Amino acid sequence: MNNSTRDFIFGDGNTMNSLFRQFSMGAIAFAVVQTANAQLSITNIVPMEVPGQGTEIRVMFNGIPPQPAAYQLEQPSRLVLDFEKAQQKLQQKVVPVATKEANSVDVSSDDQRSRLTVNLANSGAFTTRVEGNTFILKINSAETAVKPKNTPVQQQLAKGVSNIGFQRGMDGEGQIVIDLLGKDTPVDVQQSGSKIIVRTIGNKIPTHLARRLNVNDFATPVSTIDSHNDGTNGVITIQATGGYEYMAYQAENKLTISLKRPIDQNAAKPRSATSYTGQKLSLDFQDIEVRRVLQLLADFTNINIVAADNVSGSISLRLKDVPWDQALDIILKAKNLDMRRTGNVIWVAPVEELIKFEDNQAKAIAQSIKLAPIQTEYIVLHYAKAADILKLLEDSRDSKGAESNGTSGGGSLALESLLSARGSVVSDSRTNTLIINDTAVNIDKVRKMIDLLDVAVKQVMVEARVVTADTTFARELGINWNLQRGNPSLALGPNGSTVWGGDFSPKFDLGVELGTASAGSFSFGLLKISDYMLNLELTAMQSDGHGEVLSAPKVLTGDKQKAYILRGDQIPYQTWSAESGVTTTFVDANLKLEVTPSITPDGKVQMALKIEKDTLGELTLAGYAIKTNELETNVLVGDGETVVLGGIFDDAKSNTYRKVPFLGDIPVVGNLFKSNVKTNLQSELLIFVTPRIVNDSVSRNH
Repeated sequence: MNNSTRDFIFGDGNTMNSLFRQFSMGAIAFAVVQTANAQLSITNIVPMEVPGQGTEIRVMFNGIPPQPAAYQLEQPSRLVLDFEKAQQKLQQKVVPVATKEANSVDVSSDDQRSRLTVNLANSGAFTTRVEGNTFILKINSAETAVKPKNTPVQQQLAKGVSNIGFQRGMDGEGQIVIDLLGKDTPVDVQQSGSKIIVRTIGNKIPTHLARRLNVNDFATPVSTIDSHNDGTNGVITIQATGGYEYMAYQAENKLTISLKRPIDQNAAKPRSATSYTGQKLSLDFQDIEVRRVLQLLADFTNINIVAADNVSGSISLRLKDVPWDQALDIILKAKNLDMRRTGNVIWVAPVEELIKFEDNQAKAIAQSIKLAPIQTEYIVLHYAKAADILKLLEDSRDSKGAESNGTSGGGSLALESLLSARGSVVSDSRTNTLIINDTAVNIDKVRKMIDLLDVAVKQVMVEARVVTADTTFARELGINWNLQRGNPSLALGPNGSTVWGGDFSPKFDLGVELGTASAGSFSFGLLKISDYMLNLELTAMQSDGHGEVLSAPKVLTGDKQKAYILRGDQIPYQTWSAESGVTTTFVDANLKLEVTPSITPDGKVQMALKIEKDTLGELTLAGYAIKTNELETNVLVGDGETVVLGGIFDDAKSNTYRKVPFLGDIPVVGNLFKSNVKTNLQSELLIFVTPRIVNDSVSRNH
């Protein structure tokens, strides 16, 4: 083949070399682009300070930088940037910054992304931009005045405050709910002494909301809520009273500030069912994926969080000083999610999916119980009676389940709550034994119940003392006038007393007898006229009496078991009727102590007491009267302590005068024609009770 033919087919040498070079360079360029796209990575990080503006952190890539997902954390202040599908080839894991706005940059990466964590000196605003292969993060200086930008009317309407409300929480906390026009409305929350100050940056509060709300009557830490405008910013001042703790969190367009009293650290005090104990954190998210937030919480708590496949969507949150478990609860409620925790793993899924899963799980358990083999168990009771346990089960059984199993009228039991549908229980009173026929799982349930109920009961000795004390005092003074004649011996006067003045004996009475019935007397003659003598008899008596009756009944009984002790007489009474004639009935006159003690968890005794003390009274025409003293109360007393339950004090005073009309009214001389009887009767009843726990060494579940 000649040169012309070869050149026509293949071209000359210069042409072939040019085409080959063009093809090779195109292939190499295509390969370089593909390699760069496949292995995008961070090559360098250069921080620098811009005087008067802030700090710039330049992140250099080997290609076009991707747009990162950015969110800010507080306590400590951090700014997190996640670059998806980007690697890092830096030898240095911590890049120092040392400016007024930032301290350092932490670099980390995995197979999916690279993360830059900027440790801020103070939380502030930031901006980002891209210049070629360099991503520039600018952190604005805190000293720079924030001037609102001119925005279109549509954006102005999408920001600001639409409503300010207040509500009282379940645990007595005060909740200020601020409705925002847009979820991206800039809000700053700061604490200043007893005040919480909320500022809406660049957005004023509407005129109808600029007022004071007095919420002091709701019994929360919040006293007043003042709203006003300061320039272009809206200011909401929350005034608190006393000690308080506060949290601020935002879910979508609702900002909630919650103030509550400090939690009592007393371990004996029960916690609220909705109390949160997790470590506090602050988050600021704007349209971040829910799965990303869950991953952030997992990194913060070192707890494994597994999200279901259908957990999706984004959320905007602003949380400040909120426990992480409450933050998780807020996220789940906002997206209609729920969780189930097992050990160190939390499973997050939609509510409907969890309900369906638990329903299927319950059906599987029921099916396994239905197919499980039947076993027989003999349980011997030590303290409780088998019949009582069986009756307890009968009182709580499902009557329909019992009827379906044909055991509703017999001695066995089909209990749906503790036993399966195929299970039954019978009792043997002679050996105090329960015979259970059921699956192993249900037998364990019954055994667990018996372990709680079949325990020794503490014994309580209750001693009562009923003390009755009587004090009597009486003083009598009187005068008896009479006239006597014809007594030769002159030895005996009226009433057998000695007289003087002649031989006279009483013939008639003058009708002036004011003497006492049972008193000492002294008689003497005053005037003798012929055969007559005027006699004066003085009588006087004084008596004191003291009496005390002590009754001390005591009884030993078990915890929460009623007991009584009684002693007394039966007094007969006869009645007559035309039909039955004379009949005899008996009335009780007893000393009775009735008590039901209950031992509290702190070792005290709660007693329901009834004490009666009857005594025989005076004899009447119908028979003897019965004096009754009775007390019924409920009292809490410490072990071994004595308490005075009550008492009755009677004080009866009497002062009786008798006198001769006209003569008894004469001054001084009238005392000779008077009789005075003075009595004082005092009676007091006191009741003392002392409980003592006997067998303290035996433990019991209260």
